Amino acid sequence: MPRLHRALFLTSLLSASLFGGIALAEEKHLPVGPAKVRVLGANQAPILPRRSVNYRQGSHLLMEDERPLREFDRDRGLTDLCRAGRFRQKRDRFLMVRLAGFNHGAVVGGHWALYDPEGLAVPDLVYAVKGQDTARCEVYIIRHMAPIR
Repeated sequence: MPRLHRALFLTSLLSASLFGGIALAEEKHLPVGPAKVRVLGANQAPILPRRSVNYRQGSHLLMEDERPLREFDRDRGLTDLCRAGRFRQKRDRFLMVRLAGFNHGAVVGGHWALYDPEGLAVPDLVYAVKGQDTARCEVYIIRHMAPIR
């Protein structure tokens, strides 16, 4: 019996492809994006206001820039330490940088909020930390700044 079902299925696929029954890839009128939502009858998603920069009480914004994070230099050594949990913020998002509209955690070399037991951070250099406490953590060098003490 399974052999008969397989034969019928293959025959239907073959006949549909020969006679143009399956032409989904060629149909350009299928709705995509916001139009698809309206076709299905759902309301469009509301436009929400942007989140505040200081979304956590007590956070401090160190820098705001229009350039995205990928335009800054990634420090490979500190990134490896961050992934191992040996370079991180003592308090998550205490210091922050806002780059291209996205908030990232920040640390300053030599600052009390930085956990750096190896002492590899350059004093008064701002680092952006993306994905802290994960295996995909990345550390980027942002800029020098006046000492925070």
